Amino acid sequence: MGLFRSHCYSIYCNSLWSRFKVATLNRLKVCHTDKRLLGLPRWCSSSLAFARNGVNNLDVIRRHSMFSLMSRVELCANSSITSVRQSSAYVCGPIQQRWLGLLFVQNVG
Repeated sequence: MGLFRSHCYSIYCNSLWSRFKVATLNRLKVCHTDKRLLGLPRWCSSSLAFARNGVNNLDVIRRHSMFSLMSRVELCANSSITSVRQSSAYVCGPIQQRWLGLLFVQNVG
């Protein structure tokens, strides 16, 4: 599990992803939960194995990464970062929209 965490938690810059197809993200989720990486038989639940071993799923990893970056941007006192943060490109841009979409997941049903 330690090896899995070190390799699969490091999805660099995933908090900046704003343009991708849902099918692409779904393929990434399938790769992330590949039972062969965990050494599990086909019939075993990878979700249950993750839960028992304290391993986060891809959605949780992405939310943590995004929230971490968003918090650092909001608290940064650097003048360049502040000017970008106050621009309409940041406030209304695709990255901000993706962040808000990840933070405020709506339950349907």
